[in-house]
Parts: sequence; C-alpha cells; structure tokens
Amino acid sequence: MPSVDFHGYDASAGYTYGFCPEIAPDWLDLAATMAGSAPARASDDAPFRYLELGCGQGMGLCLLAAANPQGQFVGVDFLPEHVDHGRAVAQAAGLTNIQFSDGDFVALAQQWPAAFGQFDYVTLHGVYSWITPPVRAALVRCLGHATAPGGLVYIGYNAQPGWLGSVPFRHISRLLKEESDQPSEAVMQASIALFDQLAAGGANSFRILPGLKSRLAAVKRQANNYLIHEYLHEGWHPLWHSEVAKEVADGGLAFVGTASLAETLLPGALPPPLRATIAEQASSVLRMDVQDLVINQSFRRDVFRPATSSASVASDAVLDAMMLHLLKPVDGDSLTIATSFSEITLQMPAYAEIVAALGSGARSMGDLLALPAMRQQGRPNALQIIALLLHARIAGIGRSAPAPIQAVQGLNQFIANGSTRGRRYDHLAAAALGSAVAVTPDDLRLLDAWLAAEGRTDAISLTTACGADGAPAAGDTAITPESAAVFLDQTLERWRKLGVVA
Repeated sequence: MPSVDFHGYDASAGYTYGFCPEIAPDWLDLAATMAGSAPARASDDAPFRYLELGCGQGMGLCLLAAANPQGQFVGVDFLPEHVDHGRAVAQAAGLTNIQFSDGDFVALAQQWPAAFGQFDYVTLHGVYSWITPPVRAALVRCLGHATAPGGLVYIGYNAQPGWLGSVPFRHISRLLKEESDQPSEAVMQASIALFDQLAAGGANSFRILPGLKSRLAAVKRQANNYLIHEYLHEGWHPLWHSEVAKEVADGGLAFVGTASLAETLLPGALPPPLRATIAEQASSVLRMDVQDLVINQSFRRDVFRPATSSASVASDAVLDAMMLHLLKPVDGDSLTIATSFSEITLQMPAYAEIVAALGSGARSMGDLLALPAMRQQGRPNALQIIALLLHARIAGIGRSAPAPIQAVQGLNQFIANGSTRGRRYDHLAAAALGSAVAVTPDDLRLLDAWLAAEGRTDAISLTTACGADGAPAAGDTAITPESAAVFLDQTLERWRKLGVVA
C-alpha cells in the first residue's frame, strides 16, 4: 500500500527494536556530572520520573523500566503500532511502572496533559532531526512543559556536517516517493538501484562527495524499516548544534554537555593547530560547531536542562561515588577504541588495573581513580581513560545495590522467546546497571533454551535444544557444543554479575 504521512512523517512501517545506552538515567547523571553539572537525582536509588518522546516500539523504555523499578516511565509515540507493541511487551513482562500513550507533539504542545506532569529525565533519540520545523517547535514547547526543575533532557539527532554526503541520496529518495504511488519499501529499493547505476556509470557526484559512496554502502546493510524512517520524511534535516541549542532555548533549556563520553576528550585530543583554532572562537556554540566541522560530526547526543538550574555544580565527591561494572573481558596488549573523531589506542598499562579491579566486582569511580596507575596518570587523564572504556562498552555505569531482579527476569524471558520467533531484539535488561546489555541472536537462542530447561542443562543438551544439531534460523549461525559451553561457563557468569539472570 502507498505510504501514509503524518505531519510529513512517513508512517508506513514500524521502527526497529534497538536501545541507546546513553538514555539510561545513570548514564545521563554521569554525563551531566562529568560536564560539571549536577545529576538529576541525589542517589541512584532515589525515585524518579522518566519520559521518552518518540519512543518507537517502546523496547528501550521497557528495558529501563525493568532495570529501574524505583522509576516511573512514560512513552509517547504517534504510531499506534509502536504504542501497541510497547504495551504488549510491558504486559507480557509484568512491568507495572510503565505506561504508553498515543501522542501528537503539536496537540501535546497546545494542551500538556495534567496526568503527565513533569519528569526528571526527558529523552528523544533520532526524532528531532526527522520532523518538520513546526513540529520541532511544538516538541520544544513539550520539553518546556515536561522537564522538572533540575531535570535532564537528552536529544540525539543527525548532525552536520557529517550528513552532507547523504543529501543527494535522501533528496532523490524523497522525490521518488512524491512522484510514485509505490509503497515506501519499494521506493527505497528503487532509490538504491538508481544510485548503483549512477555509481557504475561514473557520475561526478560520487567523485566530489566521497561520503556518498560510503553512505550508499551503509544503506545496503540496513533494514528497510530503518531506511524508511531515516530518509523518507518531509522534515529530514540534519542540524548543527548551534541550531538545536537556539531552538531549545525557546523552551527554557540550556546546554549541559554531551552524552557521547568519548567526545568529552575534545578538543584536547585533536592536533594542536585545530585545537587552537577551536579555542579562539568567540562563543561556546561557535566553538562547538567548528569542532563538529573538524571531526565531521554526524550524530550528536546533547544533554540540556532548564536554564534556571544549569548553574548547578556537581562536586568531585558526586562523581567519585558513582559505580562502574565490567561488561566484557579485554584480551591482548592494547585496546583500540573507535570514536567519532578518530581511533584511539590504549596500551594495557593504561587500563589493566581498572579492568582487573572491575573483574572482581563493581567499584566506585573514586576507588578506580585511587588505583596506583590512575594516581600516576592524574585525575583528568584517568577520567578520560574511564570515559573511553565506558564509550567502548567495556565498562558500564550502574548502581551500588542491584535492583530486584524479578522484573528483569520477566522481560528477558519475553525477549529471549520473542527472538526465537523472529523478533530482532538485541538487548537484555540488567538490574545492576539500571540499563541493558547488547546481545546477539545466538545469545538469545541459548538463553531461551536454558530458561526452558530451568537452568538444568549441559552444553550438548543446550545445543540440541537450540535446534536439530544447532541448526540456525535463516541468517543465523549454528549453535555448536563449543559455543554452548562458552555461554554456560562465561556468558551466564557475566550476566549474573550484571543482574541479567538470577
């Protein structure tokens, strides 16, 4: 059927089931604290209210609700398919601290529901740069209504100049949609085929815009439902930081810092001439836009808060009390971490003490900074190393006392079972993190079989339970006794420490 637009937004397909770790409450508190601003909560066990605007399928919000039973969560989306999915997941998992609501930003801006009230955390990931200017203006008014004094607002959005190479592909894709009565999925495939022809024919745009070729390659690896949401909206418009900061200022919000922790190293990690050029710019927004120009920024994760509370300052003691957990082991003599601005290689002496300390259990930031090698590095450099380990998902921010695991177990069982029935879920809730951990389809197949056996199984039996001789579903790899043994001996042990399973 032809695509259906809502305020210029292509609503013909449901979105993906992904999760963004940067929207977790503990992560946002850490990002604010590292920027020198106060967290939204006084302690990690304090009750809070959390709103996600444009919550998509609601999977990310359900993961957070399961891992944070002390929080109350509200998800708003205008697609009924998304809201229905979120509600179904919450009901199946037995989550009682979450609700979903059909919502149009324009209508909500005109009359903010009294039942919604205000929130300590308000997040929106991706949607801000996918909607038309009038809808963005309405969304900013919603942020003004929704954000409690001292609250934190996360806005993740397509940024300039990193999307300049994609402008031709997006323009032609949208034009094909407007000129055709074909379904959006067919429009995307026609656009890809057209650009393949242009590239094969030697079109000059591929020579002048090298990013166009890499973007086309990336498009071919992505699911159709994601591509429809990314490229076919009338309001698709990658934004500069200065533009977003100016717009949200109309809602009374001021910039705090970035939730992309690797970018807290900037501009110091850049070559001295570029660092000097950024530093000599006259204003903070100009410095940020020039910095994004230097690194060819493509996606920003900005944190804001009400301007009246933006002067709140966090002490070192607040940061030192935050807890870190080890998410995965580190092998080899060095660690190469990809960031938005470069690859950074850390030699083992820079991080070995941290990884070893976390290997024995959660440790506070203060404990890690007091390690001999970290004291030798000095506090600023040690914090940068920790930021990189968090960015690389080797370490995770979490809580001193894990939340009760009952809600996590119910949701994770639903996710594992849903994955075996074709749902492309890719995270599990983690009570010790107040967040979620990334998983593979194989992880979920093994977990589903292990849960079905109530944990009483060995590697051979688990392999058989995943299918005849471990035969995979289409596109998946085969489960072998060796991979099942790794799951039983290593993966489950790590998950127990993180509060993924009991």
